Amino acid sequence: MKNFKIIILTILSAQLILSCSVDDEPQQLETDFATTPYVVGFNNDSAAPSYVTDGSVNVFSENIILIGGQDFSNTPSFTVNFEVDPSSTAVAGTDYDFANSSQSITIPENRDFGTLDLNIYSENIDIDNPKVLVLNISSASNNAVVASAFQTLTITINGICFSDIGGMYSVTTTYGYHDFLPTFSTHTMDVELVDLGDGQYSLTDMSGGLYTVGPYVAAYGTGPTSFDVVITENCGDISWTDQNDPWGLVVPLDGGVNAVDPDTGVITISWFCEGYGENGVSVYTPL
Repeated sequence: MKNFKIIILTILSAQLILSCSVDDEPQQLETDFATTPYVVGFNNDSAAPSYVTDGSVNVFSENIILIGGQDFSNTPSFTVNFEVDPSSTAVAGTDYDFANSSQSITIPENRDFGTLDLNIYSENIDIDNPKVLVLNISSASNNAVVASAFQTLTITINGICFSDIGGMYSVTTTYGYHDFLPTFSTHTMDVELVDLGDGQYSLTDMSGGLYTVGPYVAAYGTGPTSFDVVITENCGDISWTDQNDPWGLVVPLDGGVNAVDPDTGVITISWFCEGYGENGVSVYTPL
């Protein structure tokens, strides 16, 4: 906001100085400034907010700012009106609405900004092809001038996938390698994915039982917390970073599937332990 004011004041000052002769008195310059129109404009020329696509209605806010004018210490209220640019791809009533149906806001008396609020409908956000809303300031009351350089705001409406895979699962793991194959080549057990928020989930025993009830318990002393990990789900993709078993990092199995089936909710996690090469494919079926 400060930068905007400095720019506009500089422009106005330059125009006034050019219009005055070198013999102008300071009092005359003050009089000229006193008759200068107020100037309004968007505080930013672009915005790219992101919203979780969970069906909620979110509020996007942008300030409209006022500087200069007929009295620097005492300002009237201003009504600022907006229009939607034809280049917009966002559709009113589907992707967004003005919080004030008149498509206007008020800058209160003795204030240097007012706030434009838009309702953004997250259920209709296209994550792969974000909609764009282009707004123009069309007019302002009390003879305020709309700064042409700050007349337009371009809003790109981005989406973040809603993640909701927490709950109980029946997990069947088929092992590609561990120290006791062919014994314990597959195992099925119930596991809970605990929702930690922001698309993250805690998982007890990523090995699917090898480290908690399988032969590694007696042989190597593994137990209930030996292979706990945190995974992330985003738009159906499963990922994780910096997770370990007792002997090193665990990473996605090369060429394996790590995804959620959008139709069935079945999760497939393919994992590989860098320490000694244990690996497997675990299929999580919702209970």
